[in-house]
Amino acid sequence: MRATPSDDAHQSGLSHGNGRHAAPESDPAAATSPIPGGPADPPSGPGGKPPATGGARKKLLAAGAVVALIALIGVIFAVTQGSDDETSSPTPSASAGEGSTGGTGTKFGVFRQTSADNVEAYQQWLGADVEYVVDFSARGTWDNIANPQYLFDEWADTPYRLVYGVPLLPTDVEGVSIQAGAAGDYNDYFRNLADNLVKAGQEDAVLRVGWEFNLESWKWASDDAESWKAFYRNVVETMRSVDGAKFEFDWNVNGGPNKYDAANYYPGDDVVDYVGVDAYDVSGAAYPYPDDCDSACYVKAQKKAWDVSIYGGDRGLQYWSQFAKDHGKPLSIPEWGVWARPDGIGGHDNPDYIQRMYDFITDPANNVAYAAYFEYDYTDGQGGQHSLENSFPNSAAKFKELFVPLYQKADGS
Repeated sequence: MRATPSDDAHQSGLSHGNGRHAAPESDPAAATSPIPGGPADPPSGPGGKPPATGGARKKLLAAGAVVALIALIGVIFAVTQGSDDETSSPTPSASAGEGSTGGTGTKFGVFRQTSADNVEAYQQWLGADVEYVVDFSARGTWDNIANPQYLFDEWADTPYRLVYGVPLLPTDVEGVSIQAGAAGDYNDYFRNLADNLVKAGQEDAVLRVGWEFNLESWKWASDDAESWKAFYRNVVETMRSVDGAKFEFDWNVNGGPNKYDAANYYPGDDVVDYVGVDAYDVSGAAYPYPDDCDSACYVKAQKKAWDVSIYGGDRGLQYWSQFAKDHGKPLSIPEWGVWARPDGIGGHDNPDYIQRMYDFITDPANNVAYAAYFEYDYTDGQGGQHSLENSFPNSAAKFKELFVPLYQKADGS
C-alpha cells in the first residue's frame, strides 16, 4: 500500500509550485502557454495565445486521447457509485441525483485557456453554452498585470462574462511586498488595470483579486493578515473608482486545510461581492488509492475525500457555504474538477464527485452564484489532468447527464 499523506502535508502544494495557475512568461510574446500551469506546452501564437486557426472560432479542436487506465478505474466508480460506507456524513442535496431544474439561478462557466476557439470547442462537445469564462494573464511584471492586452483582444466581442484572476504581486520583481501594497504603493497599477478592462469592454468582469492567497506557494501569500486585508481593500477601492467600472469582486480561497487560515483574511463585506472557493477532487487524507484497491475500496476513499476534505472538514465547502451566509454573500466555485495528480492524491475518473458537486451546486441553501469547470490537461508531467473530454469518460458522461440541462436552463435555451 502506498503511503497516504495528510491533508496538511499537501494542500499547500496543490499548484505544484504554482503550476496549476502558472500564467505565461513575463513577456507574453515569448510565452509557451497562456494557461494556468502549462509552461511545457507546445509553443503558442503571438501574445501567448493558441496559434491562429484561420478564423476557426466556430471549428472544433482535435480531442486528445482517453487515458485507458483512468477509464478502467472510472468504470468501477460508475458501477459502485452511491454505496455509502458507515462513516460517510450526509451531504445536503436538493436533487438526490435527479430532478433538479437549476432553479437557484447559478451561472456556469469553464476554463479553457485564453482561447475563444477552445471555449467554442468545449461548447460543441458539451452540447450547451457557457456564460462565464475563467482566465489568467501573465504576471511576471507590473506591466503584465496592468495591461494584458492579448487577453483583452481574445475575449473582445465574445458573449462571455470574464472571471479574471488578478495577481496582487508580480512574480519576477524583487522587493515587492504585501506591506507596501497595504500602504497604497501599488494602487496606480491596479488603477491602470481597471481602466484597461473598461476600455476593453470588460467593465463587468468578476475579479478574483489575489485568488487562493491561503496557498503558501503564491507570491501574495502572507502571514501578515492585517496587511493582506488592507492591500486587498486598496485594490478594490482603487479599481471601483475608475469611471465606467462595474466590477464584482470574488474573495477566492483554496478549499481545504492550508498553512494560512483564509477565514482570518476576510477584508470586509463592503469590498466583497462573492465568497469563492476552489474545490477539486483532491485529498491527502483519502488518496492515493491502495495498490490492491477493489471497488468497495474506491468508493470508501472517494466518500472519505468528500467527507473530510472537499465538503467536510474544517475548511471544506460546508464551512464556506455557511461563511458566505454569515456575511450575506453568494458563494462561487471559480474552479472545480476531477484530478489525476502525479502524487496520487486526486480521485482520477470519479463520477461520484461529479454527482456530489452537482448536488451541492443545485442545493438552494448553498446559494451558488456561478461555478466553472477547469477543463484542462497538463503536458508538463506535473500538473496532472482535469479534462472531462480527453481523460475521464465516466466523469464526462455523468457531467453531461447532470449539468447540460442546467447549462441550457441558465442560458435560456
